[in-house]
Amino acid sequence: MKHSTLATMIGLLLASTASLAQPTLSLSTTTTSRDFPLNTAEPLVVPLTKQTYQIKVSELSGDCQAPVTQKVKFRSPLQLNCDKETMLELKVRFAGDYSFTFDQTQYTLSIAREAKKNTSAIFKRPIPQVTCETYAGGPVTIALDDSFQDGTQLRDAYSGQIITVTQGSVTLTPSAESGGLILLETVESEDTKQPFSYQNANIYFVMVDRFNNADATNDNSYGRKKDGKQEVGTFHGGDLKGITEKLDYIQDLGTDVIWLSPIVEQVHGFVGDGESGSFPFYAYHGYWTRDFTKIDANFGTDADLKQLVDEAHKRGIKVFLDAVINHSGYSTLADLQFDGIPVVDSSKMPKQWSDWSPSEGENWHSFHKSVDYQSHQWANWWGADWVRAGLPSYTPPGSSDITMTLAGLPDFLTESEQAVQPPQWLLNNPGTRVAVKSDYRVSDYLIEWQSDWVKRFGIDGFRVDTVKHVEGEVWQRLKASASASLDQWRKQNNQQGEPFWMMGEVWGHSAYRSPYADDGFDALINFDMQKKLDKGAACFSQMQPTYQNYADSMQETPDFTPVSYMSSHDTELFFDRFKSFEMQQSAANALLLSPGAIQVYYGDEVARELGSYADDFHQGTRSDMVWELDKKRQSLLQHWQTLGQFRQRHPAIGAGLHKVLENESAYVFSRTLGQDKVVVAFVGK
Repeated sequence: MKHSTLATMIGLLLASTASLAQPTLSLSTTTTSRDFPLNTAEPLVVPLTKQTYQIKVSELSGDCQAPVTQKVKFRSPLQLNCDKETMLELKVRFAGDYSFTFDQTQYTLSIAREAKKNTSAIFKRPIPQVTCETYAGGPVTIALDDSFQDGTQLRDAYSGQIITVTQGSVTLTPSAESGGLILLETVESEDTKQPFSYQNANIYFVMVDRFNNADATNDNSYGRKKDGKQEVGTFHGGDLKGITEKLDYIQDLGTDVIWLSPIVEQVHGFVGDGESGSFPFYAYHGYWTRDFTKIDANFGTDADLKQLVDEAHKRGIKVFLDAVINHSGYSTLADLQFDGIPVVDSSKMPKQWSDWSPSEGENWHSFHKSVDYQSHQWANWWGADWVRAGLPSYTPPGSSDITMTLAGLPDFLTESEQAVQPPQWLLNNPGTRVAVKSDYRVSDYLIEWQSDWVKRFGIDGFRVDTVKHVEGEVWQRLKASASASLDQWRKQNNQQGEPFWMMGEVWGHSAYRSPYADDGFDALINFDMQKKLDKGAACFSQMQPTYQNYADSMQETPDFTPVSYMSSHDTELFFDRFKSFEMQQSAANALLLSPGAIQVYYGDEVARELGSYADDFHQGTRSDMVWELDKKRQSLLQHWQTLGQFRQRHPAIGAGLHKVLENESAYVFSRTLGQDKVVVAFVGK
C-alpha cells in the first residue's frame, strides 16, 4: 500500500469516527472532575451539590460556534462550539438533581433543576460507535517495513510464538485471549535488560488505607471509629505492611514505581461530608495533614516504611511519596480537644469529643454549631502567620490560584517572607520531629519536612499535589532539597540510581510541556488520556492520532514526560464507565502501550468496582482492593501482567519513536529507542 493510500484510509477512518462522535460533558470543581456522554435520546441527569462547576463540552462535530462569553441561565439554550471545546460556569445554589439536554439539530445545551428522582443513579456509557478492523480468524501476515532484517527471530510476547522474518514480514496466528493484539520483540529481549527510563515508567498508585490490611491492631488509631453503616468515609485498615505483603503481586504487573497516597499523620477526627452531611469523613485518603514529620499510626511505623522501601528496591521498584505543601487538614473535634484549643462548647460534647454523633434532626455537619469560629483562641491553632483561613485575625482566602483555599482547607502562606515558629500544639505533638528553626519561613519548614523523608528512607521521587496553587520557586527549592537529600542517602548507603524525580498534578493539564516543567517537574499528570481511552477501548486503532501526537511531542521536548491514566481517586474508575470486562481489557492495551509514562490506579488491573459513596461520588472511586478474583478478573489480570511486563522490557514503548507501518487490514506500528525496538499489531476484534 502506498503512503497516499494509507493516508486516505486513515482520513476516512477519522472522518467516519467524527461523524459518529458523541459529545462529552465534563463537570469539574477545583479538586474533582467527572465526564458524562451526551445524547439526544434523553437528558443527562446528575446529582450536584452547592458549589461552582466548570462545564466543558467537547467531541462535538458539525458547523456551529458559541459566543465568546455566555451566562448560564436555567432552561435557556446555550450555544455550543463544534470542533473545539465549549467552556461554561455553573453556580449551583441548591443541591439536587440537574438535567443537561443536548439538542443535536440546534447544537445547544439546556440545563434545568429536576425533582429528586433517584439517590443512586447508575451511569453507564454506551460503547462508542467507531469504524474498526475485523479479524476473521486464522494466520495473519504482518508487514514490518524495515523494522527487522530478514532472518531475525521474533517472539509474540502474548502467545509465545516464535517466528522468523521473511521478505520483510511475519505470519502467525494471534492468541485467542489477546483481543486481536500481537506484541513482537526479538527473542533475545527477555534476556537483554534495557536501561530504565522514567519516560517509560509504569507507576502503580496505591491508596494505602484501601489496599491491604496486614495489621489490624492499628485500624482505629487516635480514637477513630467506624460508622457502623456503609463506612464510606472511615478508615478501612490498609497499611504499609499490607503493601509490602503484596510487592510480588505489584512487581508482576511490570511496575517500575509505587506511588503511595500521603502517609503522614492525618487529622485525628472527622468532618461531615456531602451537602446533607450524611456520613463522617475521616482523612483516610491522606490529604488532610496534621504533622508532616510523622507516619500516621493507622498506616504503620518508620520501621514499616523502611521495610517497604528496602523490599521494593530489591525488586527494582522505586517508591514515590505524595507531597502536599499547599494546605493542612481541617480542624476536627478530636484535634481541638487533644491540642487544647478552647473554641468548642464542651457542655454540648461527650467526654471524648471524637465520640460526638448527630442527634435526631441533626447530621454530620451539625457539630459546627458547638464550635465558636469567632473566638480569638484560634490564634493558638496554626496561627495567622502560617495559613490563610476565614478565622479572626487570619488572612482571608483570595480568588487567585495561589490565595484561594481548596475545599476550605487551611492554605499555607508559602509566599510569606516572614520568619515563623511552628505552633505550640505541633511542637508538643507526641513523636513529632518538628523543631523551631532560626529564620525559617513557612515554605522553609514545609520543604525541610518533605525532604527529610527522602534523607531518612531513600525515597526516589514525589508526586506533588495541587501544583498550580503554590509558587513555582517553592517547587524549585523542593526539587533541589529533595535531590540533595537523595544524594546524601545514597552516599551513606553506598547506592546509586536515577536523579530524584518529580511529577506534578496541575488540574486539567494535558500531554504537553508547559512552563511548569521549568519549576522542577520532570512530568505532569495527563488528564486528557482518560477521555481518549473510550474510543481506544472500542477499537485500538483509534489511538493512532493520540499516540503520534504524544510520541512526536516527547521527541521535541525530551526533558518532559506526560503521565497518562485511566482511573483516579478524583475523577472516575474506567471500569465504572462501561461496566464491561472487554472494554477494560481493551483500555489496558491503549494505556499500557501509550507513549510517555503511565499511572495505574490500584485495581484497574482487576476491574475494581465503584464502592459506596452516599452523596459524594468520588468516595466510591476509593473502594477496597479486590483480592478474591473470579474467572473474568483472573483473565484480565493475566492480560495486564503480559502487557505490563512487555512494556517494562522495552523503554522504546514509552520513550521511543512511533512509526505507523503500512498494512492492508491491520493497525501496525513500531517503537524505536536506540537498539530497543518493538512492533505492535492489532488485527481486529
